[in-house]
Amino acid sequence: MPTGVLTNDWISQSARILYQGALPPNKNKFYVALANTAVLTRASTIAEFITAEILPENGYQRSSINFGADGAFNTVEKRHELSAINPTFTASGNSLQFQAAFLIADAKSFSSVEFSSANVDAGNNLISIAAHPFSDGDKITFTPDETSNLPAGINAGEIYTVSNSATDTFQISTSITGTGSGTFYARSANGTVVALAVEDAPITVLDGQQYTYQIPLILFNGDYGSGI
Repeated sequence: MPTGVLTNDWISQSARILYQGALPPNKNKFYVALANTAVLTRASTIAEFITAEILPENGYQRSSINFGADGAFNTVEKRHELSAINPTFTASGNSLQFQAAFLIADAKSFSSVEFSSANVDAGNNLISIAAHPFSDGDKITFTPDETSNLPAGINAGEIYTVSNSATDTFQISTSITGTGSGTFYARSANGTVVALAVEDAPITVLDGQQYTYQIPLILFNGDYGSGI
């Protein structure tokens, strides 16, 4: 695995937690997600990460992280070493391909949900998706299929807030003025991206096989840095 880098957003969030009293993330809501691109960087926004995440097809789903024990300080290396995390991804039905992995704090377990223009009620400003996983306050962004156009009032790459959610419907923090055309993806954009690792070339996981990352976690005082 290539060396992971902390994102600019996470460094800023860490400063707010350490020195401004901001709440730390829920340790049970960390997930590793995959993207099939090499253009993501430590400066990328949450919308850019989520927009690039691969779709929940061929067995893909975000991998939940268990941080385990607190670890210990290594007096020789002068760093605190936590247990490594081992996110695993399994291809099912067809192969998975990706080139980047990123760790998200305070995220949801699901990545995205597919819907179409037939599910958009512009007159009532509603999106209808049967048994959707979204709740009031969730952050969400949208992308169209390659040959589709998003509903008028929804901009690709913009983060919206879910409101008035019911079992099969929800609204977002904008006025929808048209149904658009084709197929769309409602993508969960909760949380903060902590770190990113980009491979030199795409990795393909064949149908029925698994791919597991071995990610050591350390905090160190050399050059005032922490990382993975």
